[in-house]
Amino acid sequence: MTKVNFAAMSDRQLKQYILTHRDDKEAFYAYIDRRHSRPNKLTIKFEDPAWEEKIVSAIQTQLKSEH
Repeated sequence: MTKVNFAAMSDRQLKQYILTHRDDKEAFYAYIDRRHSRPNKLTIKFEDPAWEEKIVSAIQTQLKSEH
């Protein structure tokens, strides 16, 4: 059996792989490690006048990283 190269997969591809190979614990841990290695916290103060632009920017960044 050939070893799957999880590092070469995009987040979306790896997630799809996990969904179709639910018993592959190595794939699951590779996905979790990848997700935890990235900063994904967004802190916006309630009174920040640019809150909407910051949220839109964060969403766009997330969408780009999934491809």
